Amino acid sequence: MGKTLIVAEKPSAGKDIAKVIGATEDHNGYLEGSKYVVTWAVGHLITLKSPPEHDEKYKKWDIQNLPISFDISDSLKVIPESQRQFRIIKDLIHRKDIDGLINAGDAGREGYLIQEWIYRVAGCRLPKKVLWASSLTTAGIQTAMNNLKDNDLPEFRGILKEAEARAEGDFILGYNYSPLLTLTRAYKQVLSYGRCQTPLLNLVGLRDAEIANFKSTPYWNIEVTYSKGFKGILIDDDGKTKKFTERTSAEEICAKSIERGTVISYEKQEKSKKAPLLYNLAKLQQEMGRKYSFPPDRTLEIAQALYEKYKIMSYPRTDSQYLSMDIYDEIEEHLKSCRFGRFKELIDKIDFESISADKSYFNDLKVTDHHALIPTINDDMEEQYAILNEDEKHVFDAIVTSLIAIFYPAYRYDATKVVVDINGNSFVSIGTLIKDLGYKILFKNETGSKNQELQILPELQEGSFLSVDSSEVIDRKTVPPKKYNDETIVKVMEKYDIGTSATRADIIKKLQNPRRQFLAREKGVYSITNLGKEYIRVVPKELKSPELTQRFEEDLKKINAGTLEKDDFLQGLLDDIQENIIKFTSNPIPDEQKIGYAAAKERELHEDLGLCPKCGSMVKAGIYGAHCSAKCGMTFNVRGQKISDNQVAMLLKGQKIYVSGLKKKDGGKYSAYFMPDGIESYHFTAKDGSEREGYQFKFVVSFKQRGKRK
Repeated sequence: MGKTLIVAEKPSAGKDIAKVIGATEDHNGYLEGSKYVVTWAVGHLITLKSPPEHDEKYKKWDIQNLPISFDISDSLKVIPESQRQFRIIKDLIHRKDIDGLINAGDAGREGYLIQEWIYRVAGCRLPKKVLWASSLTTAGIQTAMNNLKDNDLPEFRGILKEAEARAEGDFILGYNYSPLLTLTRAYKQVLSYGRCQTPLLNLVGLRDAEIANFKSTPYWNIEVTYSKGFKGILIDDDGKTKKFTERTSAEEICAKSIERGTVISYEKQEKSKKAPLLYNLAKLQQEMGRKYSFPPDRTLEIAQALYEKYKIMSYPRTDSQYLSMDIYDEIEEHLKSCRFGRFKELIDKIDFESISADKSYFNDLKVTDHHALIPTINDDMEEQYAILNEDEKHVFDAIVTSLIAIFYPAYRYDATKVVVDINGNSFVSIGTLIKDLGYKILFKNETGSKNQELQILPELQEGSFLSVDSSEVIDRKTVPPKKYNDETIVKVMEKYDIGTSATRADIIKKLQNPRRQFLAREKGVYSITNLGKEYIRVVPKELKSPELTQRFEEDLKKINAGTLEKDDFLQGLLDDIQENIIKFTSNPIPDEQKIGYAAAKERELHEDLGLCPKCGSMVKAGIYGAHCSAKCGMTFNVRGQKISDNQVAMLLKGQKIYVSGLKKKDGGKYSAYFMPDGIESYHFTAKDGSEREGYQFKFVVSFKQRGKRK
């Protein structure tokens, strides 16, 4: 009987699996045992070819070549940096003693796609199973090994179709709209289009514009204080707080509100509230952003470490807030793994004999690729927790507390509402009387907790009278909406289906790329940059609207469910692109309205530095330094050190320049004045191996020391 090959997504996961199944013999890129051979990818090994890799005509962007699309069967390639590990996996797949394969990649849409593309390019014909592990603990891996899934299940076929449709769809949108926008909306500048990044940037820009254009206006309320010690606020006929636009009007009513009032409505309801749902990654990112100002990528980084490095948390990139029934059967073990430190007292209060699988939290139908975030079953939990840093403990504490909370009683309180008529005007009072904190006892002392008690109202009867101690006009003013922060930026991405739990942090990070910064984050608050504003200004509405991404994600779900064919989905994208090609080209905008125009013109004013001493052509300023426009081989540096454009211009005029920080042969540094004194040639070996001749200035040098020339 042959061996089974297990392919994990990362080396660390592969080594964890190998320990559990006894594959201890170490080889180059894999581990082997008596029954199993374990190897791994290093994330993505396979990707889609770029258009120029299909046809050289795509090297130069041309609207006539749009729209661009290729059949996936001709598009997959091995990433050059990953060739070595791919070859190891391929050789193992075709090894004669290997008669089966287990896909042990990350259990989700992207993880499944990574693995399937490897098998496809490697020419794998082995029968496959899927290891769908929710944790990398010994128990989690063993459970998954004992419950391998059939690769031919409809759920996996749906996941693969959805994942390929997303990859191909994003390829089509990016490789068509980037050149289309660059050629029609940019001036000497490249525009890169992202299906998720652009709508998010637009939402931030709209919020920033709303704040900038907001004009605060004053308004006034009237508040009364009753002799029984509680307050009431004036309401309108719709039951909403009455807002006066003129203070004098409020003062007139206020002056008449010192008389006694009559209770016209008294409502008292006993209410209860269960603990909130467990965390998925998005909700965890929001909570950590709200409480600790963690950016989303920081929370994801910590969650990944808790799962992969410390093995004390379940798979982090989940969208689900529910647990499956099979988890309920072992939930006591998950909790008891955390029975140490401050968690011990909290867990000891749970009566495990009487708990049940509440459908509010345990629901197989609401578990997607992965269940909600929970602590793992781990005998070393206390030791691992002890070595966590403060930020890691914040994240883990939240996960453990949320799980404990679902086994605590509901929060119970009396909600009271009183409406009092005073001289023909209605005043409302809202009160809360806490009867049992229930699960909220777990959060009572947390910073930012919303457990503050509202005012307590006395028992009252309709028709009874209330004495008014005082009435007061309250000054208010309208306030602008708040900028998106580390919590709300994830919320708005969730609302509009921008990205997934696995990709949202990266989307935000890419918009902050220092080389082309569209989005800035300062003190946990996000703002659109001037470059971002310029970009959004030239992008047509249909390409920056969040509805584009919403429709895209809805279609992906239909492809997974089998109600939409992938080819029809991709053709729909191409049809939209063809329409936009016609629209953009038939309604051109003048150069001065294009993004990059002002910057290019400013650059052009300063890019001519002088005439080349070698050939007489113009020397130009450039991103990588000054250069001769005729490419005659003249270089501009001093003793191998780059100098500024201004210094090059001075040399070309025969003027002296001062250069500091030059390296001595002994490792020290010196400074000197340099005056051009003709040019000299030198020889060098080019990248293609050929011998070339270059030219540079000869200099007259005078040193500067202790403030004096020498």
